[in-house]
Amino acid sequence: MKKAKGEYTSSDSDSVDRISELPKDILHRVMYFLTQEEAVRTSVLSKPWRYIWCTRPVLSFSDAAFKGNDDEFIRVIDTSLKRYYDQKLCVDEFHLRISKGYLNHQSYYILEKWIRTLAFLGMKKFRLSNRMEDGLIHYLPPVVFEARSLEDLYVEIRTSLSSADGEKEYERIVYSKHLKKLHVKKVNTEDEVFRKAISGFPFVAIETMSLDSCIGLRNVNITNLRNLKNFSFVTKPSVNDEERCSIEIHPPSLETVKITHGNLRFDRGADFRNLNELYLFGVKSKLDHLSSCKFPSLKELAMYYCYELKEIKLFIDAPNIVHFRYLGDFIPSVSFATTSSREWRSQIHLRSNSGASSLWFKKLRELLESLSESKIVLLIFENSTNNEGVIQNIVGCEKPVVVERLGFPIHSSSNFSSLLNGVFSICRPRNVGPYNFRKEINDIKCIRNILLRRESGNQLDQFSEAWFRDLKEVSLEIYDKNRKKWNATSVSELPNYEETEYNYIRFVLKWR
Repeated sequence: MKKAKGEYTSSDSDSVDRISELPKDILHRVMYFLTQEEAVRTSVLSKPWRYIWCTRPVLSFSDAAFKGNDDEFIRVIDTSLKRYYDQKLCVDEFHLRISKGYLNHQSYYILEKWIRTLAFLGMKKFRLSNRMEDGLIHYLPPVVFEARSLEDLYVEIRTSLSSADGEKEYERIVYSKHLKKLHVKKVNTEDEVFRKAISGFPFVAIETMSLDSCIGLRNVNITNLRNLKNFSFVTKPSVNDEERCSIEIHPPSLETVKITHGNLRFDRGADFRNLNELYLFGVKSKLDHLSSCKFPSLKELAMYYCYELKEIKLFIDAPNIVHFRYLGDFIPSVSFATTSSREWRSQIHLRSNSGASSLWFKKLRELLESLSESKIVLLIFENSTNNEGVIQNIVGCEKPVVVERLGFPIHSSSNFSSLLNGVFSICRPRNVGPYNFRKEINDIKCIRNILLRRESGNQLDQFSEAWFRDLKEVSLEIYDKNRKKWNATSVSELPNYEETEYNYIRFVLKWR
């Protein structure tokens, strides 16, 4: 017999109860994937769910929720850990966020007690952060690094590992043999202390290491971490190159390397067989060694403000490259070996305050030619207004390179016209833009007037005439955010589009 629509039967209740009657460890596993707020809401589902959230395997505490009541903050954590300890429950993750200076001599021992309890409870992931910019050095007990079950450790706190007493304590640490991820931020240390610290890492475990804004490091040697897959180093730029940290790596195991304002060291012809992503920002060390290496797995390469590229011609042997990005105020000499990728992308972002000379355009064309197997995005931020007459030596010199997208801001109509002549003399962009059609409507009209100059009956100069001969058609497209596609439109139709659905337009160029 069929059940009437909307009719409630005992079988419905039974199906709900089957979930509620699952073993507690399975219910805890469900809680693991919920936020604290979502977990609390489950208490209204049924009686078995009422207190499950109180013993979920992820604990997260922030002093901001206690509005300055320090004693209550400490009491709640003490009570929570005691509950888990008494019931012999596991804590997989523990997150502690502190926004004021709790980590003094007194709280040092409280934190040490908590961590020892968490180690007993099988903690696998520990995140400790203190974002208080009070200028003080806080105290961090070495036991933070010792929990034997620990797999993932994140420490963001302005602390020091360099005092005489502290150094001895950290030398005695027996690191978790399961530790796979280590993220350290805002730690004050010294080379020798850091060297001794990582020399204690079990070679078979650590796979990810991130050093972020750590003060005092001048030399980082991680060649002993033979299974390290992901390494990241970030610090503020240094005026004095001698203060810049030198980083020596062991390439074979590495899959991702990200260096910001550090110097990268490796042997000529080093083995980068597994490297998938290389990100270099503000690296001043010589990078010509890259030309002697093979990168069979490299897919992402980013080079931002690497000024040593000025002095070299860089060749990258990366047959599986997918995306190359460059940002700088000069044009580098970079080329790639023949790739096996059917389609790869390159993005060139150039900033220049000194003006675009004929030599500048020639170098740019050489770079575009070396990247011509890829889909090229060319972004130019050229702030000089003195570009008139710079292209007479480059017009018609060589065949223009096809560029997928061209983008640049407009400072003045006369300057833009000259810059456009220079760019169109070396490349043939399929698209120009995109531009915000509400905020940049004047720029859009300026580009339209230049591209459609012939149709308006205006006389062309000799440089515009050179590329206008090849320009077959100009059209306008607008981006539909909801459907994520470009649609044909016109300038007169732009006021009809809703801002919530449409923001950007681009010019589509077809060349002969």
